[in-house]
Amino acid sequence: MTRRAENTIPWPFAAGEPVCIAHRGASAHAPENTLSAFRVAAELGAQMWEIDVHLTADCVPVITHDAGLMRIAGIDRAIADLDFATLRDLAPEIPSLDETLDLAARLDQALYIEIKAAGAGRIVWRHLLARGFTRVALGSFNVDEIRALADAGCPFTLAALVPLGADPFARAAETRADIIHLCWEKGGGESPERQVDAALLERAKDENLGVVLWHEERKPVLEALMALPVLGICTNQPELMRGFDRLDGVATQIVCHRGANHFAPENTLAAARLSFGQGAHFVEIDVHMSADGEIVVIHDETLERTTTGTGAVRARTLAELKTLSAGAWFSPFYAAEIIPTLDEMITLARSYGARLYIENKTVDAKVLVDFVRSRNFLGDCFFWSENPSLQEAMRQAAPDANIKASAGRYQDVEEMQGHLAPQLAEIHYPDYARLAPQCLAKGITPMMQYFGDDPAIFDRIAEIAPPMINLDRADLLAAALRRRIADGR
Repeated sequence: MTRRAENTIPWPFAAGEPVCIAHRGASAHAPENTLSAFRVAAELGAQMWEIDVHLTADCVPVITHDAGLMRIAGIDRAIADLDFATLRDLAPEIPSLDETLDLAARLDQALYIEIKAAGAGRIVWRHLLARGFTRVALGSFNVDEIRALADAGCPFTLAALVPLGADPFARAAETRADIIHLCWEKGGGESPERQVDAALLERAKDENLGVVLWHEERKPVLEALMALPVLGICTNQPELMRGFDRLDGVATQIVCHRGANHFAPENTLAAARLSFGQGAHFVEIDVHMSADGEIVVIHDETLERTTTGTGAVRARTLAELKTLSAGAWFSPFYAAEIIPTLDEMITLARSYGARLYIENKTVDAKVLVDFVRSRNFLGDCFFWSENPSLQEAMRQAAPDANIKASAGRYQDVEEMQGHLAPQLAEIHYPDYARLAPQCLAKGITPMMQYFGDDPAIFDRIAEIAPPMINLDRADLLAAALRRRIADGR
């Protein structure tokens, strides 16, 4: 069970479980320290963004980690040597602090600002006051920078960033900081959480110091850290801290349509991985056959819409398909994504203890179910096809398979049951109240389908609490459930 942080220092949040601080935004899913990474972080449930501040030659605070442009833009120039207008021309994705403050205010996000450039703290302070932005903490590895802010009476919470091997309490004394931020992710081997022991936490409490922890993406480690009485934890993957598995009393099985296709390219390992990170129980995928008989995951029969290739999927061998980008159409960030095989998707799902919904587009029914059976995965998936012949053939080939039917395609539930004996029935949101009870009466699990993005409808879905739901925006359902829990419903 998560322990409540008891420190009494100023902090943008009430005491409670550790705050999810998106490290450089949702930097696992979008370019770090960009407005897009910050938006994705907010959508995935982050409560605070960790951002890095440098100064341009004309003293404009900008959000970027490195002092130069080589890593993010391939340009060998120092930010401190460029005025803001020139920087914007060379690296347009680097936002200013003011742009970031405005976005954070619109999205109700707090900020954890790491001061990178010497002297930037005072300038950041002025910008915060000018914008009236108060839900903020300022931190730095630079002892002199934080001490200068403390000595000047900075009204914001101050954090001393503590590298591995440094004494956090000596660092706090040197800086007069309110928070010790332990950047110890590379220590402690496979169990870095053991570094944050009871003695450290008790001393921090005695000295009235808040504790913030490093960026962490290893799920078991993150789970252990979230049980500690700390103020916040940084992560490149906010969904790991703010997913469905963190919501008490939620029984709905989440099915993500083509993976987390709002955040990552559909039907890719990246989209599936993000969905499973959110705590989804199933990812829906579409399958076709390659020219050399491999089952591959892609929606369309042709390659043009979602890859860099052309022509029919069935006309290319797996080796040829693997040379294509399956993510460049979505974002340059995902250009390295390639078309996965069904085998790769099964392996990924199994690694998360999760399952698949397999929509058969063109694969021979017996070939498909026999392959899934050979992987000992038949009980961990369900099948459907828009092609009635394939649908019937899958049922005939595997009487023990889990088959989904579409309730809206039948006159009534009795006809649907007589046709396919399905285990699940998909029901569009407007028809759910009418058809779901009939399915339940026949022992068929009703799966609501809603591919929209209306928060009001998601509030209603959270109230209905269907046994299963197939959706594009799992993040919006998670947000609705959090609202419902916060309201005590």
